[in-house]
Amino acid sequence: MTDVQDWVDEIGSLKPMKAEVKQHTDPSCPKEKCSNEEDIIHSFDLSGTTNPVPTLHTLVNEIQRTSSPSNTVKYLSLARCQLTRIPHIFGFRDSEGRWLSDTLEYMSFYGNSFLGMSSDDQYTMTFNATGATEMKPEEGSYIGEMGGNIWSSGLASVKFNKLKELDLRACSIQTLGENVFQGMESLTALYLGENEINHIAATAFVGLNNLMHLDLSRNKAVDGDGKPKNLASDRYFVFQDLTGLVSLDLSHTKLTQRNLGMLVGLGKKFKNLSICESGLDSLLPNIFNTTSLEVLDISGNNGIMIYGDSLRGVEKTLKVVFARDIGLQDMETFRDFKKLEILQLAHNEISFIDASVVQTLKKLQVLDLNNNRLPAWFDKRFSYMPKLKLLALRNNNINIISEEMIEDVLNVHYLALSGNFIVCNCHAKDLFKMAYKNQVTRHSGLLKVPTTGMYHLGYAFYNNIIEDRMDMILNCDKHCLEDIEVSGYFKLVDYTPTSYTCLMVSESRSMLVANVTSCKRASREVDYDAELANGRLVLLLILIIPCVLLPVAGIYMFRRHLRYCFITMRNSAMLSIITKNETIVEGTVFNYDVFVSYCNEDRGWVLEHLLPHIEAECSVSACLHERDFQVGLSILENIVSCMDRSRSIMLIISQRFLLSHWCQFEMHLAQHRLLETRREDLTLVLLEDIPRRLRPNTLHYLMVTKTYIVWPKDEGERSLFWRRLKKTLISQKTKQVENVSLA
Repeated sequence: MTDVQDWVDEIGSLKPMKAEVKQHTDPSCPKEKCSNEEDIIHSFDLSGTTNPVPTLHTLVNEIQRTSSPSNTVKYLSLARCQLTRIPHIFGFRDSEGRWLSDTLEYMSFYGNSFLGMSSDDQYTMTFNATGATEMKPEEGSYIGEMGGNIWSSGLASVKFNKLKELDLRACSIQTLGENVFQGMESLTALYLGENEINHIAATAFVGLNNLMHLDLSRNKAVDGDGKPKNLASDRYFVFQDLTGLVSLDLSHTKLTQRNLGMLVGLGKKFKNLSICESGLDSLLPNIFNTTSLEVLDISGNNGIMIYGDSLRGVEKTLKVVFARDIGLQDMETFRDFKKLEILQLAHNEISFIDASVVQTLKKLQVLDLNNNRLPAWFDKRFSYMPKLKLLALRNNNINIISEEMIEDVLNVHYLALSGNFIVCNCHAKDLFKMAYKNQVTRHSGLLKVPTTGMYHLGYAFYNNIIEDRMDMILNCDKHCLEDIEVSGYFKLVDYTPTSYTCLMVSESRSMLVANVTSCKRASREVDYDAELANGRLVLLLILIIPCVLLPVAGIYMFRRHLRYCFITMRNSAMLSIITKNETIVEGTVFNYDVFVSYCNEDRGWVLEHLLPHIEAECSVSACLHERDFQVGLSILENIVSCMDRSRSIMLIISQRFLLSHWCQFEMHLAQHRLLETRREDLTLVLLEDIPRRLRPNTLHYLMVTKTYIVWPKDEGERSLFWRRLKKTLISQKTKQVENVSLA
């Protein structure tokens, strides 16, 4: 995420720039004798030129003959010139007798193939048939050590008085020798990325007291067997000499825990660190407490935040954190980070947002939780963050849109929710319409970017997402939005014409959220006069029924509920007998991954469809009553024993399941045991739609509080069903602690 210098492009060529012209007048010279002179800043772009030294010599001579003495060469690019080392070019003189090294401020050698080590540094190189040779440094010039690096021979005896930025990316550099940059006291940015650097000499950075940004990213060195080589140094605190260092990029460079010493020596001026995809598996506690860290990128290092106090000491300074794909399970690490503005936590294992944590993030502008495991929520969460502008929740486990969720995101300006397997309801449609209305009526700007340079693209990354968002399309006249009284601010930042779909459970098919009926419209379409007239007629009929028929009619009408009541009473009595009042603790041994409860009529589906997928493809061990119940024990004892020895429970729900007394008992027991042991590992699989009137209270409660999955009738949608079920079962299996063993 490090920003690239603005004077060259990604392959080292100079970017087009306005000619720099400075008006120059000598105040001591009378008007009639002296005329104004102009300082012209020259830029020499020789990128891609084979044998560029004679050409550069010619250009400097041309300036001497035709230009004003005040002209200087400020920019030079020798990128992709097939050089094997930095040539001795800095003794070229301009019309004032100044060496090229006296005037250069920006220099690039990108994409050359520099050689490695050599003890022989005394040589002359012929460039063309005319016999032009590299110029040797003149007597009296700065002499420094080069530590045996052939590639740096052209720098070893030169003092650069004004050089600010040096680009040495993609030059096949393997070693940074002793004092290699010693003659560059004015250097503020050094780019060494995309090389093969695996060794840094102890004094490699001596003399760079003004260096603010050091790029060592994407250094991928390999040994003779093709295995990655770690970055090594002769000195534990190798960056300690860089007293002015603000930004360090070590992303995609192989590091080990021994390299952590490099980070310990960073001082109070230090603000920006990128170590993403570096292979580190942990950070030391309080490792950054001597810095003023503002930007941190640790993405792609699984388990790196294993110590919860790694970031302690920078709560009052940290503004941007990129922690993508690090195995994070909650946000507790970021409690009390009151300055935090961007928090990128995509591709982690977060399944719950602690309100007490987000309440402390008062300045957070971006919260990216894409590709986590967050379910729907029914209380206040994200509205605790008053500055939150972009909330990304793509590809989570959100299955339903509720009124509480909509109220919680009203003040967010940009929202991403696509990729969630959402069940169609009117609230989903209302959220969609609210976003469309805000698109039409509200203007939301970009993220507020700090004015100080941060050498980081975090703000630009999300501002580009906002700028590139697609406008929503909704077949809607001017009256269709009248029922949306409160719409907040949010717009959909991830909208495409097919990205927002939902499952119509009653029809077992997917449909666009835009085609779902709105909540307000559904209520308007009710004919209340007709409903009231029907109600009066029903009341009259009830009053004229003979009182002697009421008990009989009541028993007949509510026979199913009475039967369920008796079943519940019987099950409750049985549950009271087998209650154990224990919780699942670490180290519990489970014989099965999942206990599967189903009725005999659904046995064919379980054996032909479910079992091959979960046991063969998911490596999940299932407990089935017909296969795993112990002979000689009662059915009750077998059910209780198998549930207690299973990591999770799966109920295969159908209308036939609800007619089975033993299946209903297993459903009651599943709810009872999960509450009793404080577990939440219950999976509901609906083989068909279960209307509300047919649902027992226990099932209705489970369907409201638990995420469930519906077996689709359309064969083309079944691959998605199996993917979701596999993800659920594997997450239940792997979220146990590592020392839990399977018998």
